Amino acid sequence: MGTPVTRVTATDADDPVYGNSAKLVYSILEGQPYFSIDPNSATIKVALQGMDREMREEYLVVIQAKDMGGHMGGLSGTTTVTITLTDINDNPPKFSKNLYEFVIPEDLPIGKMGGKVKANDRDTGENSKSTYGIVEGDDQGVFEIITDSQTQEGILQLKKVDGCEE
Repeated sequence: MGTPVTRVTATDADDPVYGNSAKLVYSILEGQPYFSIDPNSATIKVALQGMDREMREEYLVVIQAKDMGGHMGGLSGTTTVTITLTDINDNPPKFSKNLYEFVIPEDLPIGKMGGKVKANDRDTGENSKSTYGIVEGDDQGVFEIITDSQTQEGILQLKKVDGCEE
């Protein structure tokens, strides 16, 4: 909160040595309570904690610059600032299923696919990329799971032959 986002500037053609006629004061007409503006420096700041790109990505903030120090009789102009939130890694990947079961032929060649898993992440860009690994159930290291960088799927494949006959 209070983090500077950007700064706007306006100019006034009035003579700055003549009273307050060229003194500008800035205010927000639209965009509150999300953002605030310093009336003198025109720095737009974050005014509300917990903004989340997944809930709302873009904000239109209307700024007014008023001359005569903001006093009655001053003239004003407005501009619109579009503020787009960038993504942070604030969402975990979630699998589309709770359980994956694969039937794999015993003659599956090493390096061939035995199945796919998929997790989705609400983040974007680098923050949405998942990597997969086998956490338990493969003590012999028979399988490996690699990530397909195009589809973001985990590809289960045979790493080595078990050597056990039942």
